[in-house]
Amino acid sequence: MNAQIRVLNRIASVAMAATLTMMAATASAQDLVKFDGVTAQGGPTAQMFPIFMAQELGYYQEEGLDVTLNYSKGSSDAARQLAAGNVEWGIFSSAATMQTVQRGFPLKAIMQVYYPDTFDIVVPADSSIQTMADMKGKTIGLSDLAGGEVPMTRASIVEAGLQEGVDVKLVVAGEGDPTTIRSFETDRIQAYSGAKRDLLLIPAQGIKTRSITPSAIAAFPGDALAVRAETFESDPELLVKFVRATLKGRQWGMDNPDKAFDLLKTKYAEASLGDNPVAPEFWALVQTYYTAPASVTVHGTFLPEAWTTYMDYLQLGEGEQKALAGPVDLSTVLTDEIVLKASAN
Repeated sequence: MNAQIRVLNRIASVAMAATLTMMAATASAQDLVKFDGVTAQGGPTAQMFPIFMAQELGYYQEEGLDVTLNYSKGSSDAARQLAAGNVEWGIFSSAATMQTVQRGFPLKAIMQVYYPDTFDIVVPADSSIQTMADMKGKTIGLSDLAGGEVPMTRASIVEAGLQEGVDVKLVVAGEGDPTTIRSFETDRIQAYSGAKRDLLLIPAQGIKTRSITPSAIAAFPGDALAVRAETFESDPELLVKFVRATLKGRQWGMDNPDKAFDLLKTKYAEASLGDNPVAPEFWALVQTYYTAPASVTVHGTFLPEAWTTYMDYLQLGEGEQKALAGPVDLSTVLTDEIVLKASAN
């Protein structure tokens, strides 16, 4: 009888311990602050590796955060979601940031995520077209007439002294897929503008390419991390925690590229990398996005002059070609305060 009682007591003790453990885990999860965001990406991709690595390694949890990454239809859509209050932070193009601010939605860009722009304009390697100026009377293919590549494409046309609709035509021509290849082969397009990740697919399908993006345009800044101004004013410490964990995720991925690539392929971005024939090339490209110029001493801080140059180009053109109606006061938009505080701890 005593033996039975001892067994029952042990069972009860184990059950109680398990219950307490579950209660502690539940309480811990409840203590985490939800901090949801959105990216311009349409789905899981290696471009978001700092966030994935911070999730994988528990960096957000260490900061008391429960971070969820949502996806969108592009930079304009992501900026709208942030402005509407659907999420607390967003990663999208510098152009979309400036456009959103000009439309009356105060945003704060608190970290440069990609340093170079992630779009490019290419022609077949054997094309007679050498520069954008040679595109007079020609057609450029795009993934979408409202895509993120449109502002830089229009800026490139203006930089070359050409006029959209008169000298150069823009048409939808796939996303570096067979539609793009057919458009080149049938001479429907003579150049293609798109995300650099999509451009990698074109040579893989038999058409070698080279860039004709003007150097001034190629220096445009890439995507930034933005929040609503009210969030920046009300809870800057929350932003420091998020940025600190994200920067740690970025650093771990850059220091351990093979391990990060394996995690991306098998867990976080399997759909876009698992059977992608150019997955290694894409991962190598992504790492260049997260490599700051030598002039940057603290990763994640801004290069205001690059934003100013982009802003100036966005004001050129007429009608819908003019992406900005006038200048934006970048001194009220760009801030290094959060990154500097996060990097100091």
